[in-house]
This record gives sequence, structure tokens and C-alpha cells, in this order.
Amino acid sequence: MARVEPLKFLSTGIGGYAWSIAQHLLTADAAAEPVIRLLAMCDPAPEKFPDRVALLESRGVRTYRSFEEMIEQENAEAVWLPIPIHLHRPFAEKALARGLHVVTEKPAAGCLQDVDAMIAARDAAKRDVLVGFQDIYASQTMPAKRALLDGAIGKITHGTVHASWPRDLKYYSRNQWAGALRVKETWVLDSPLQNAISHYVNLALFLMGDAPATSAAPTRVEAELYRVNKIENYDTCALKITLTAGSTLTVFLTHASSDLVEPVVSLYGTHGRLLADNNRYVLTGEPPNVWEPDGRKHQHMVETICSHFRGEPHAGAVATLDIARIHTMITNAASEAAPITVVGGDDALELTQDRPAGMCAIRDVAKVMDRCIAQRKLPSQLGDVRWARPGGAMDLAGYQIFKGPRA
Repeated sequence: MARVEPLKFLSTGIGGYAWSIAQHLLTADAAAEPVIRLLAMCDPAPEKFPDRVALLESRGVRTYRSFEEMIEQENAEAVWLPIPIHLHRPFAEKALARGLHVVTEKPAAGCLQDVDAMIAARDAAKRDVLVGFQDIYASQTMPAKRALLDGAIGKITHGTVHASWPRDLKYYSRNQWAGALRVKETWVLDSPLQNAISHYVNLALFLMGDAPATSAAPTRVEAELYRVNKIENYDTCALKITLTAGSTLTVFLTHASSDLVEPVVSLYGTHGRLLADNNRYVLTGEPPNVWEPDGRKHQHMVETICSHFRGEPHAGAVATLDIARIHTMITNAASEAAPITVVGGDDALELTQDRPAGMCAIRDVAKVMDRCIAQRKLPSQLGDVRWARPGGAMDLAGYQIFKGPRA
């Protein structure tokens, strides 16, 4: 078989999370048979990172201050965009107009109309756009999904996703969009559902999808949204999502807790269960199975993305804009359906002992989360949670435009 030439990639950002992506690309570039060649990177202030710029130069990677100049000057095939949410659409549109495939960070964008504009730009350019929902690309995801499609747990009746990732003032003050509803006129809706813990909601929807390359589509979202931190958007959410097949997905995510609870995805069928916990998938069904992580999560992601952009067959799954749009629809619907309840008084805790400065929590939120997930209820439906308030619900037939959060 003839050796395939590496896909010529660009990437954006030398600081923060963007540098993690750069390191994954540099690792792939240095492989014995590389699937990519990293040509160049851009950052508006490369002088802040002299050691990193020196490393890039030693690897033959050019640096630019301007994204527009980089995509104009470089003869590339694809670009990775680990950039803030409000920049996803404009940067993707510029790259597509230059004939580049695009990988953008999750979420695809802040609102449905921006995702739909990206889909239109993708189709007009006859290129592709993938989204960095990392767990979809993991080597164990597609075998698990095939087992579900083959009926290993029977008909899926319901699923749950829950996680508690405590975040402090430093997290919310690290940039202009953390915890924000929008940046200038662009919706970002930053929250645990939209951003930090979104991977796992998207993963559950993908695993519940009725075809190998699709996610389950929602028909209704019921939500309760809460906030204890001094931010615009919510830091805690509980949702019950009704899907087209009649199944439901119950979600509880929080940044406002003293307890770290790593994400757990559980899917229940008529005769079995799939548990996705810490990148390990355990199927109790017919037949039972276990899929362990192989330690190559990001390598698989890069390899699968390159194969997909080349139109080559591959064994993995990819997060397309159409898959990512479903996640955006749910985040938008939750914000339109439910007001944000501000938790205060004795139920708003400021954590001080052995904690970073400015870490706040909602009283007993982790215990409430466990009960909600076990009973598949929202906090107000438990009947005895002092800080809980009913939220709202939204039917999603014909839902295409996010009109703004409910007051």
C-alpha cells in the first residue's frame, strides 16, 4: 500500500488549552508514519510564550499573529480552532472560505443560528467541520455503540448523566466569557452543560442514537437552572430530556459543590445496562462486555479526524456539526425554558477550609444530585429541597432560533 501523505494542518493559540491541542498535533507530527504535518500556528501575543515559540520553530512550525494571514499564506488542508466559543463561527467561516476543513472546540457554537450558519458554510465550501467532543472519538465508543445497536441491552428506555466539578473564582475570572451569557452580541451561554461537562451529555446522546453516525434527537426539554456564583449564567443544572424514541435522559451537572464527582453516563435497556465511567465502558447485557481505554484517546482523535477529512474509511466515530447541533439545541432550550434561580442565604456556602479563594457551593447539592439521578427527577420534584424551585419546559418541534434566556 502506498504511503499516505500527512494532512497539512494549522492551529490557533499558543497559550491555555490551545497549547494542549498543539502538543497533541506535534506528537502526531513526530510519529514514524505521521498522519498530519503541522505547518503553522497563530497567536495574537506570541511574545508571551518565548519557550513555546522556540520549540515550534525548532520543529519547523511557523508562527503568525494573525489568523487571516496564516490561512492566506499557508498551503494547508485543515485547521484546528481551540478558541473561545464566540469565535467559533467567524473563524470557521473564514477557514471554510479558504477551502480548509475545520476542527472546532466544543461546543460547536453558542446558539442554534450560529451552528446552522456554520453548516451552511460547510456545505457551500464542500469541506467538513468536526467538533472536539473528545469522548466520541475514543477507541471504545464505537464498539460500545455497535453493541447497543445490535440489541445488547434491548430497547433503551432511559439514561442518566451526572457530574460535580467544583470551580472557584479563578475559573470564572480567567477570561471574558467564563460563566457569561454572551460576549458583545454573540451568545456563549457558558455553563457546565454548554462547556466543561458537555462531553458526557453529548456522549450519552450519541450512544442513544439509532444509527451508527447519529445522536438521539430531543423532542422536549424540562430544566431547572441554579446559580450561587457571581456570574451571569447558571453553575448548576438539572434536565429531563425526552427523545424521539420515547426514551428519556436525566442530567444533573454542577460546578457549585464541595464534592468532586467524576462524570458517569448510564444507559438502561429492557434487559441490560451500559455504564460509562472514567473512560471505561461496562455492558451488563447479552452478551456482557467491557471496553477499557487504551491510553491513546487523543491519538485516536487526530487519526480519525484525518481519515475522515480524506474520505477514507475508519473504525471510529466523529462529532459532526449535525451531532453537535443536537447538544446546542438542548442547551438553548434549557435557557429559554427555565429562569435561573439564585441560591442565597444559608443555602449558599462559601468554602474556605483547604479550598481555593472564592469557591462557593449550594448546600447538599451532591446529595440532591444523587437522589435526582436515582429517581429521575428534578430537584423541585423531590419535594424537600429548600433551595429548589420549578423551572420550565419546552417542546422542540420546529425549534431553530435561540431567542434568549428566560428572565
